[in-house]
Parts: sequence; C-alpha cells; structure tokens
Amino acid sequence: MPLTPIHGEPALLAGEEKALIVADLHIGIEHELFLAGAKIPGRTPELRARLVKLLKKTKAKKLVIAGDLKHNIPMSSFLEEREIPRMLEALSEVIGEIHLVPGNHDGGISAYLPSNVKLHSNKGFVLGTLGIWHGHCWPSEEVMASPTVLMGHVHPQAVFVDGIETRSAERCWVRGKWNFAEAHKRYSILGEGFLMIPAFNSLCGGSHVNDLGQRKIGTVLRHGLARIEESELVLLDGTHLGTVGDNAI
Repeated sequence: MPLTPIHGEPALLAGEEKALIVADLHIGIEHELFLAGAKIPGRTPELRARLVKLLKKTKAKKLVIAGDLKHNIPMSSFLEEREIPRMLEALSEVIGEIHLVPGNHDGGISAYLPSNVKLHSNKGFVLGTLGIWHGHCWPSEEVMASPTVLMGHVHPQAVFVDGIETRSAERCWVRGKWNFAEAHKRYSILGEGFLMIPAFNSLCGGSHVNDLGQRKIGTVLRHGLARIEESELVLLDGTHLGTVGDNAI
C-alpha cells in the first residue's frame, strides 16, 4: 500500500485505504505541565484545527489514531474530560470513520468515544496491507505478519550536536526492517519491516533514536526485534538523514 507522509506534518496518508494516520496526540498534557509549574495555553484547539485541515486537504475517508489520544494516567484530568469529546465531535463532522488503537495513556478512553469511533485491541489491527499498533505492548501475530507495521509510542526524534556540544532535536520518521533472528523467536510470520510515526503533539518530547546509549522505548526496541542502526531517518520536511548508524552520537 502506498504511504505518503504529509510534508511538514507528523501524519501520513495510506493511499488505497484513503486513511489519514497519526499517533500520540496526548490531549491534556498541559495539565501535567501545569502541575510541574509551567502554565501554557491549551493546545487542543490547535491540534483539532490541524487534523481537520489535514482531513480536508487529503480528502481522507478514514482517520486512524495509533494510540495515546489522551495523556494523563491513571485518571483523566478536567482538560481531557472537556477537550476529547470536543475533538472527536469536530473530527466526526468531516470524517465518518475513526479508528483508535489504545496506547498506554488511553486507560478509560472508551468513556469519551462516540459510536462512530472503532476502538481496537491494544495489540493492534490490520488495515489493508498495514499492521497498526501503538508500540507499548506486544502486537498480535496478524499485525506482525503485515508487510509494513506502523507504530507510535516512541515519539522518534533525531538529535543534533554542534561544535560546542549543544543539542537540538527534530521529530522524524524512522523506517527499518525486522531483526528476523530475534523476531522469529516470538512470531512465526513476519512482514518486511516497520515505520515509526512521530508524535502529533510537539509538547510530548521524544526519544532520540540516534543516541544509541539512550534507554530503548517500546517492546520491539527493548527486545531487539528491530534493526535500529540500519533504519532510515527522515525529517518532517522530507530531509533524508541516512541511517541511525550514520547519525549515531
């Protein structure tokens, strides 16, 4: 299935299914930041407007959220109780079919979902030739057997270090292949590889995937199922950086 990243946005269009796919909206993260002492304006209206614009621009027929629609766990904040229904109502006005794969932050999310939102198992689901799951748990056999597996959770970023050791990071796509020797210990049938989806909400922070000394996030990375050093890094503006190994720090 042809996959087209949307230039400048952490979103992609799955061509044959006409599905817009995003991950990690983390609605309500502002509440956690407020409790930590940072008072910032609510970001949900901006996230909502961007998603509506992308749905109209791409003429998508489906919206897939690959986990972490909400942020606070184990309980929801007043922000989530207010903003998630508003978000889904606005999206439902422009798209009839919404899919959600629950992530590790989505406990109790079913209470906020209207009838047109399909809530899948946290082990993921298959959409055409794509397996889609969040990334915090083990995906199903069917997901891993798909030619391409899409995952969120990692919030991938490429980190850059300048001559005076100052670091900066940018969200990026990470595309790679499975470490078949390790993956076949758990899964009998495997597709070719995976694509990590950058976080839609820029307040989330991220995992610096080219910092090979950083703690691995997500099941497939922690257990060595991904050939991460050979994986390709592409920024949101389409800049191809080469492999993780080429950019290792």
